Formats: sequence, C-alpha cells, structure tokens
Amino acid sequence: MFEPVRGGTRGGQAEFKWGDVAQDKDRENYLGHSINAPTGRWQKNKDIHWYSRDHEETEAERLEEIRKIKEAEAEAIAAALYVHILSPTSC
Repeated sequence: MFEPVRGGTRGGQAEFKWGDVAQDKDRENYLGHSINAPTGRWQKNKDIHWYSRDHEETEAERLEEIRKIKEAEAEAIAAALYVHILSPTSC
C-alpha cells in the first residue's frame, strides 16, 4: 500500500539556475524573475538589489527619521480631520 520515498530530486531543484531562467521564453512565470534573472537594457550597469544593501546609518539618525515621519503623519491626520494640533515648536 505504501511505497518507499524514492531518492533524488524530483522537481529539478538541484539543477535549477537563475541564468537558465533568463534565457527561458517563459521566464515571466517564475516568481522573482525580474530581480534574480534580469534581461534587457534596463538592468545594464544598474544595482537592482539597492534596497537590500546595508545602509550606514546611526541609531540617532534612524530615530530622527522615525520622529519626522510620525510628525508628518500626525499633521496629515489632523488636516484630514480638520483638527488643529499644537506642534512642540509653537508652544
């Protein structure tokens, strides 16, 4: 009734290469094909992994950026609700 699991890879996982996907006519069917197997002139000499690179940012800079974002969000919500809020600088 139960058969033993056969060895090897049945999905071709061991032979998979993104370089082969770049030459495949059906490359659009692969999830992540535009990043991992780029083709065409648009990607030439471009850093398409820019978003995942490490950024040299201090903790103080990161906290300041978050504070500015929260302040801008509070102002946008107040404007949408027609509420005037006092900013810390206007006190």
